[in-house]
Amino acid sequence: MKPPIFLFLFLIPLLGFSQTSTLAERLGYSKDDKLLIIHADDLGVSHSENHASFTAMENGLVSSASLIVPSPWFLEVAEYKRTHPETDIGIHLALTSEWDNYKWRPVTEAPSLVDSNGYFYDNCDDLGNNATYEDVEKELRAQIDLSIANGIAPSHLDIHMGCLVFSELKYFKLYLQLGREYNIPVMVTSRGLAPEYEAQITEKDIVLDNVYGASPQDFDEEGGLAKRYKTIIRELKPSVGALIIHTAYNDSEMQQITINNKYWGAKWRQDDFDFFTSDQCKTILEEENIKLISWKEIKDKLLKE
Repeated sequence: MKPPIFLFLFLIPLLGFSQTSTLAERLGYSKDDKLLIIHADDLGVSHSENHASFTAMENGLVSSASLIVPSPWFLEVAEYKRTHPETDIGIHLALTSEWDNYKWRPVTEAPSLVDSNGYFYDNCDDLGNNATYEDVEKELRAQIDLSIANGIAPSHLDIHMGCLVFSELKYFKLYLQLGREYNIPVMVTSRGLAPEYEAQITEKDIVLDNVYGASPQDFDEEGGLAKRYKTIIRELKPSVGALIIHTAYNDSEMQQITINNKYWGAKWRQDDFDFFTSDQCKTILEEENIKLISWKEIKDKLLKE
């Protein structure tokens, strides 16, 4: 289950970060354009997650996805990338494994990052109370390197559950540093950051105007997730933003993986898939004149070698 910090940091717009040109203009668009990345998290978690996400990118409206490298179905994503090289896939850097009966481990020997069974902790608090900086840095670098070694040059970096990066300054600095070293954009918006965090952002960093998502409250309300997404799209202002979703099928695999978890579970992910592969969503995007972009486009245009 996603912790509250994810919602706090990723559902509110950027304020207070100025630059000579808007991000849209730097990308070659007008400052009046509405640019949106529709972004599917959690590739690698299951075959269901992978297949639904691939389908939503090929036949739906998902323009980007991110992969949990230590997850069990990582190699299926690597194989897909080899046969679909233009697919936009980044790394969902992971230091936690939150489901009750379904886990993954670090790709390195990182004793401070694992519980008594050798799996990642299932929550950010236990991780924060036990992790050492050395193990975190080693693990995050190894996840990036393993992705690259398997043919996935990441289009961007983001963080699973927001753990550590947005709660301790040293890890936020590491997050930005990894992006700069590997020449990969990191998903960040400065709204909601304490001043000392925002001060770490430089002109070298690509800062989105907005990052959106859905909450448990949205899932429970009449109209569900689709209502939330339609509101986001209808109210979108000229900007460059990302809309975070999770696409999978409500099948036996995802039901067992997410057992005992109502939120971000199998039905949630099926609802996401259904809306973002629907004609209704396509029509709303067209009516609102929203241009879909990808992290790969951002990387290619703004972080050339």
